[in-house]
Amino acid sequence: MQHNKINKCALAVKLSLLVGSAALTMPAFAADQVETTEQVEVIEIRGIRASQEANLNAKRYSNAVVDVVTAEDIGKFPDKNVAESLSRITGVGVSREFGEGEKITVRGASSSTNRTLLNGQTVATADWFILDNPGRSFNYTMLPSALVSDLEVYKSPLASIDEGSIGGTVILRTRKPLSMDANSVNISLEGQYSEASEKWDPQISGLYSWKNDDDSFGILVSAIKQDRKVVREGVEVLGWPTNPDLDTKVPSHIGVPRFEQDRERETLFLSLQARPNDNLDMVLNVLDSKVDANNQNQNWLIFVNNNAAALTNTVIENGSIVAGEVATGGTAAYNFINRVSSTETRSIDFDLTYSAETFELHTQVGHTKAKGGTYRETSWEYGTPADITGYTFDLRGGKPSASTTVDASDPTQFRPGWIWGGEKPTTDEETYGQLDFTIPVQKGAFSAVKTGVKYRTAERTQDRIAYSWHGPQTMTGNEDVAGSYLDHIFASCYDLAQCGLFSGTVNIDAVVNGNMTQQLAHNRAVMEQIAFEGLNGVPADYAKSLNLPEIWSVEENILALYVQGDFEGEGFRGNVGIRYVDTKQTSGGYEFSGDSWGLQTIDREWLTPEYLAWVETDNDYSEVLPSLNIAFDLSDDQILRFGAARVMARQDWNNISSSITYGSLDVAQPTGSASNPMLMPQIADQFDISWEWYFDASALFAVTYFHKDVKSYRSFSTFVDERYWEEGEEWVDVTFTRPENGPGGKTDGFEVSYQQAFGDFGVSANYTYTNAKRDETRDLTLPGSGLVEGTSRHMANASVYYETDKIGARLMYNYRTEWYKGLHYNGDELWNDSYGQLDASLSYNLTDNITFSLEAVNLTNEEVVEYNTDKARLFSIYENGRRFVAGVRMNF
Repeated sequence: MQHNKINKCALAVKLSLLVGSAALTMPAFAADQVETTEQVEVIEIRGIRASQEANLNAKRYSNAVVDVVTAEDIGKFPDKNVAESLSRITGVGVSREFGEGEKITVRGASSSTNRTLLNGQTVATADWFILDNPGRSFNYTMLPSALVSDLEVYKSPLASIDEGSIGGTVILRTRKPLSMDANSVNISLEGQYSEASEKWDPQISGLYSWKNDDDSFGILVSAIKQDRKVVREGVEVLGWPTNPDLDTKVPSHIGVPRFEQDRERETLFLSLQARPNDNLDMVLNVLDSKVDANNQNQNWLIFVNNNAAALTNTVIENGSIVAGEVATGGTAAYNFINRVSSTETRSIDFDLTYSAETFELHTQVGHTKAKGGTYRETSWEYGTPADITGYTFDLRGGKPSASTTVDASDPTQFRPGWIWGGEKPTTDEETYGQLDFTIPVQKGAFSAVKTGVKYRTAERTQDRIAYSWHGPQTMTGNEDVAGSYLDHIFASCYDLAQCGLFSGTVNIDAVVNGNMTQQLAHNRAVMEQIAFEGLNGVPADYAKSLNLPEIWSVEENILALYVQGDFEGEGFRGNVGIRYVDTKQTSGGYEFSGDSWGLQTIDREWLTPEYLAWVETDNDYSEVLPSLNIAFDLSDDQILRFGAARVMARQDWNNISSSITYGSLDVAQPTGSASNPMLMPQIADQFDISWEWYFDASALFAVTYFHKDVKSYRSFSTFVDERYWEEGEEWVDVTFTRPENGPGGKTDGFEVSYQQAFGDFGVSANYTYTNAKRDETRDLTLPGSGLVEGTSRHMANASVYYETDKIGARLMYNYRTEWYKGLHYNGDELWNDSYGQLDASLSYNLTDNITFSLEAVNLTNEEVVEYNTDKARLFSIYENGRRFVAGVRMNF
């Protein structure tokens, strides 16, 4: 018996390349017939058209509502970033906060309610950015696109695929050595130029695949090294509180920031495959990916709400002050932040398939672990004297303005304010095992029965440590110099001109008028030397304390059982199944008395709460998830599909933790957020109906309608609690926002897609309309009420290409209208304005083995614009700039 362990989508990809356009005119059941008669091994996809034909063929012969993206060649995915390729699929949106696709939404479902699996399994991730909270969304910047051979987006679920998605499940697949020629070699050398950083960054990747003459054992090794200098400049407002004295919303702070990061990504991938006979196939995959993400941020800020009583010449739009002036007595300060950050993911996965005459056994076991976050941070604040500080601002129009009476490029104008810092490491870990049986049957229309069990245990943790340079015993042996090491720093560095704290001036190239773009550049090396090594012969010292409210862990044990029946008949095929899932969650965090400000000092005698205990909360639930998919062959080239299912998505890790966080306490009306370990999962009943017309070998016109009845969305409530402000040495009231299970709602919409080749030219376009509504009444006093995260009402993609044996060129445009992103860390509603991006690529095949390429990302230099519900209340405008990539790829 020949080995036939090939999923339907992968099989269709291979068939389209082996038998050409003839495969596209086969009856819908042809794929199954070929699967039993022919062994398919070597895959060769070359070029834009070949990959798009493979995508169409896989979609056509699938038994669900599926979209597919295939690599154009070994190591050549359509985009440098997998998320960017996903954004070209109907119904899929992508976020680009730092100029590169990071997280996706599907059909109006937020990034945290869509799962991404690598070869069918979870990949642990831990974000490097300190403002990111641990969630369930996958960060695509962690996974180089060169590793991916193809991906599938399941918009209608199967009982045999992991639960956890409301919008869709993305399955990324890597290459296997026995599916490639022996001694295959791929080398890619590239340089990337970024307008924002004005730097060239190197990128190199290599792949080698070997197998023996018997095709019974193979090894594939891939290594990728990518460096990128990230620079993001902009203008931002840090909050829009309602000032009780003015009864209007007022900007909390207005700043002109410059973010810089040296991002270094190294990825190793190993695949071992053994097939000792036609019945047994074993694959071991090992992935190790690390990103060093050290970063720094400087921000020149004016504290508008703190000076609200002194505002004159104000302009009010829709109840919000969007322009004004403070003549004198204002508050302004520099905030310089230096972070040592990284993230690392390791996964090992073993996959075994045994095919007998009467059954197929599949088992998969593995472990994935990630660690990441900010491992060291220092934040320096230097402000200006109030008697010389005045400012004006105007947030109206596409280009705001902000100016101060202080010369921000003069270091002598700034006096010490405060220094704080700490650590925020996170971990993500999962161990899984599954067993699947497939039994061929001939019972009416049913052709196979599949059943299986899967168990996975996961844990997500977050630690938080605060550094206090003003703490006790920080001047041991030097008590006669100063009372604390912070006092010593401020006495020596009494303005920014001292101690080498600044390193010249910088013009922030942001979308803002006024003199706030003329700034000092801080000297990171000196600041870190002073903070962690010493100053003027005095060794650095600081107290380290656990920040108890922000330390938590969540354990999750999941048992899943399923049964699925595959059926086919004259002119129809599909599957029906049911999946039972039992989830047990344990959320742990500290419970403590308030006498030590929520801190416990761990390296000296200082802050110790009178009462301290680790408290755990259990939350258990189970769900039954039925699913049905059926495809009717209306003719040789037309298919009508229907899908119906119940789906679920578990709440974000951070939301079900025991965490309580808050922002700056030196502002009027400080805010924070709290979690809720008793949150239940999001449940939805959905159905899809689609019509697909494959009117040519590489052509498609399709229309899909989808509907989701969501049983419960996440809502929020608020409460007020006191927190201790160390700098001001007083307790202040903080308004906290907490998530809760709220009313549900309905999402429906339609997708239209078109694709066709015309000789050497080709075109593809799609449009998605999504209408998402909640049953909850919209109440502007309750942040987030009545809103659905991640939903753009309109999304569209268009691309054209030209391809010959020598030249390939492509122009791609992606657009989505505004969408709600959830609550900002200060508790305000955060929206992203409409965004459109134009990309282009050009390739030249010098020989059959050598290809030169040139790619351009964000050709129109689009800005990321965020606002607080009303577009008059600007949150931020960031410029990530254009990027250009030139390279050469060699295949042997």
